Amino acid sequence: MSDPGTASLGRTTVSMTGVLAQSVGFMGPVFSVATLLPLIVGLSATGRGAGVATPVAIIIAGLGIFGAGWVIAQYAKRIHLCGSLYEYICDAFGPRIGIVAGWTYFGAMLVLAAATFLVLGGMTQEFLLAAFSVNVPWWVLSLVFVAIVTTIVVVGVQVSVRAQLALVLISSAIVLIFSIYIIAKGGLGGNSLSATPFNPFAVSGPDLLFGVLYGINMFIGFESAANLAEETDNPKRHVPRAVLWSLTIVGAYFIITAYAQAVGFGLDGTAWKTSVFPLQVLSSGSEFGSSGFGLFLSVFVILDILAVAIGVGVAATRGMLAMARAGRLPSTLATVHPRFRTPVVGATLIAVVSVAMILLVALTDGVFARAEGQPQWAPMFGWMAGFAGTGLALMYLTVSAAGARGLWNEVNRVKLLVAASAGILVSGGAVFGAVYKASSPLDTVPWTLGSWIAVGVIWSLVVTRRRPATSINPVLPSGGQL
Repeated sequence: MSDPGTASLGRTTVSMTGVLAQSVGFMGPVFSVATLLPLIVGLSATGRGAGVATPVAIIIAGLGIFGAGWVIAQYAKRIHLCGSLYEYICDAFGPRIGIVAGWTYFGAMLVLAAATFLVLGGMTQEFLLAAFSVNVPWWVLSLVFVAIVTTIVVVGVQVSVRAQLALVLISSAIVLIFSIYIIAKGGLGGNSLSATPFNPFAVSGPDLLFGVLYGINMFIGFESAANLAEETDNPKRHVPRAVLWSLTIVGAYFIITAYAQAVGFGLDGTAWKTSVFPLQVLSSGSEFGSSGFGLFLSVFVILDILAVAIGVGVAATRGMLAMARAGRLPSTLATVHPRFRTPVVGATLIAVVSVAMILLVALTDGVFARAEGQPQWAPMFGWMAGFAGTGLALMYLTVSAAGARGLWNEVNRVKLLVAASAGILVSGGAVFGAVYKASSPLDTVPWTLGSWIAVGVIWSLVVTRRRPATSINPVLPSGGQL
């Protein structure tokens, strides 16, 4: 193994396409459309959402998060390290705050990684049972997915990004074609096409606001292209473009698919919301699909979630390596595989945490109380997704504020103020939406996340006392090595 103090990743071979695949793969376009879009419509703890005006909510949320993305892109032009947001916050606010931010960010990623394996196993079990009448326990399938993803992440970043690209392209293309088909047929009954979904006054202001708050969660992960800064040949060009292009491409995708669902339910926001899983309902129904096509589409939802799992693994392992290399996490996390030059200990940590959570859920019958008929894994998945989403939204808020300070003398100040303000506003709104009137067990998320951050503060004090705070090296030497 290499010396953790000088650990470097593999040679710079990731292209612009690969870097873009990392951000898009992490966002999981199909997964978001299948599971998060209903929250924007109104299937949430508050019971409020944008309803038929969901495309408007997505546009507003996308514009706001684009502000945070612009700040991140400007930093990515200047700091070419795999620590991503953690490095940017260190640059603006110093190592102590940066360590707390990194602790929060990568803690949220660890939880998100484990959550993806729960839903992967659960959805695969349901598919096998429906399609082939074969009942394999969800936790067994989840463990298999842990092994697959860990192997892909360790073998190399080229394998990781190619796998993500293939999975995302195939699954997203199928869902996009289906959405265009719904629109081409004129929606429900063939006469539902309307501009109403793009009318912000089609619902009340508060309902639209809640839709925006939940809509921000669909864009989580766009920044993860920056975690490949040391493994691409032109980070100054590729990473900023990937960050902004991923938001643009996926944002347009969300708008098209949301509009298709709106007209597919005949502009009936209530029917759309109460369908729970609208993508599955539309694809399985006789109006636009069939039971067979619904099962077919389920495969691509699973493939997209697999891409998310790979994306989270790639981003988290590189970020933890960056912190460990700087002495801000245990040095063993900076260890890279002697052959593949990948963060093998970080990948192992994710696998261990994920396996522990899978077994915990299986052995405790779900950890939390379950509604009648609810899968064993579902309550814990919802809780973990809430924890991770809130933690990542806090990071977007912090990095937007960091940009207003750290980039003040580097970029156009008017653009910076607009972008940073938008990022702070929407990220703060996402945090509010995650905790406001949260029902059990989600009402415990703020306390758990707050406790995790408090531990991070203590860790930061210990680390900075033991090792005097120094500024980060903002740019890698030529060749991408440290």
